[in-house]
Amino acid sequence: MFYVGTVAFLATVVGFGFGGIIALFLKEIQQKASTINALCTGLILGLVSLEIAPESIYLGGWIVFTIGALLGVFSFINIHEFSHKIAPSTENFQKDRFIQTGFLLAISIAIHNFPLGIAFGASQNLGISKPILQALILHNIPEGIATFIPLFLAGLRFKVFLFIISIVSLPVAFGSIVGSIIGMKYPILWALIISFALGIIVVVTIKEIFIEAVRQSSFGRALFYVVVGLLVIWGYLSLTK
Repeated sequence: MFYVGTVAFLATVVGFGFGGIIALFLKEIQQKASTINALCTGLILGLVSLEIAPESIYLGGWIVFTIGALLGVFSFINIHEFSHKIAPSTENFQKDRFIQTGFLLAISIAIHNFPLGIAFGASQNLGISKPILQALILHNIPEGIATFIPLFLAGLRFKVFLFIISIVSLPVAFGSIVGSIIGMKYPILWALIISFALGIIVVVTIKEIFIEAVRQSSFGRALFYVVVGLLVIWGYLSLTK
């Protein structure tokens, strides 16, 4: 049981951490922050529309999906306030925005990762655990890129890097243990959790990343790179399925 949780935790660490390493290299072109923000918007919205939303709808249907997403959107206000309390603040407004965006994404992705862990834990008795484990690793790479780019632009330290990876990976471990015990007996509940996280992710992406990209360049330029990001994630998901 705990072995399953350990494997899921390490798989998420590998995927999310690798995404963070890619983000570290992208950070070197931080003078093009508007382009990076727009690309990240496309990556995240691509993941949401092509993978997370279909997963929730498959498990619980459109009604549960809509309810969960709306709850996530309305809960964003409270999580936004919470992020102000846990995120370190500086005298640099731009740096504070980067930190807050990274923390908000990390929190919402962590919420989403819990039911993913449940799916992996439940799969142990279904003979499909290996494909789900591979998906777990690959799924976290673009999320790691999107989360760590603003944090690296804010001057993230290594210990904070490890802390963020732990925040995102621990729910997968706990979810895997739960899944190995009870299986997928409550698909509507898992669908609600997934769509709840989706609502938060979408609001964070639009409010904290896309609007910032528009502010730094123009709506047309930002939209162009959003489309590029969408096409990249579409190609990525097509190759990994």
